[in-house]
Amino acid sequence: MALEYIIQYTVKDGSENEAKAARDRFFSALKAQNSNRYSYRSLAKPDGKSFVHLGWFEDEDAFKEFQSLPEFSAFGPELSAACAEGPEALKIDEVDTSVAR
Repeated sequence: MALEYIIQYTVKDGSENEAKAARDRFFSALKAQNSNRYSYRSLAKPDGKSFVHLGWFEDEDAFKEFQSLPEFSAFGPELSAACAEGPEALKIDEVDTSVAR
C-alpha cells in the first residue's frame, strides 16, 4: 500500500541560500537514484519563503529505502537549521487521483 507525506516549512530571512543549497544537494541525490518506487516533489508558495514537499512511496519498503539514503539523514538537519517554521511532516491519504499508477 502506498504511503504519502506532505512536508511544510518556511525559511528564515537570510537563510534562503542555505535552504536552496540543501534542497539542491538532496534532489541531486534523489535524481541519481532514479527510483520508480518513490517520488519527491518540492513546491514553492507565492511568498518564495514557504515550501511544500510531497513524498509518494510505493510501500513501506520504498519509504525505508528513501530514509536510508545518506543524503536524507543530512538534509533534515540542514533544512531545519534554515527554517523559521518546520519542517513539519504529516502522513496523508490519497482520496482520488487522475493519474494512473
